[in-house]
Amino acid sequence: MTLEEFREGMRAYRDSVDRDAIALKDSDAAVDQLCGYYKNLNDPERTLANAVLGEWILDSDDRLRFDALALVDEFQMRSAIEPLQRLAERLTASKEASAPYELNQVNRLLSSLAS
Repeated sequence: MTLEEFREGMRAYRDSVDRDAIALKDSDAAVDQLCGYYKNLNDPERTLANAVLGEWILDSDDRLRFDALALVDEFQMRSAIEPLQRLAERLTASKEASAPYELNQVNRLLSSLAS
């Protein structure tokens, strides 16, 4: 499976569970489903998933970033350090009202992954 194929499948799965979570008014459901999805991946698939999550961390969609950050936190993905640093730089310069809060989360994750 190529990265592109995996990326499309993972995004389709995420969008599906996100729609279901919204319909159920259960904000944690999508992240729970994504955690289960990630747990069931084999090593080569996890390598692909980590690459996709690095992309999601840098995406302009804050809900997609939220899901990626939750997975990085849950599974302590050290492979996410570089995208997290890039996101922190972007958030530092951002004028968005939510940027300081997301930056705090990103910095907390970076500290956790560094220890």
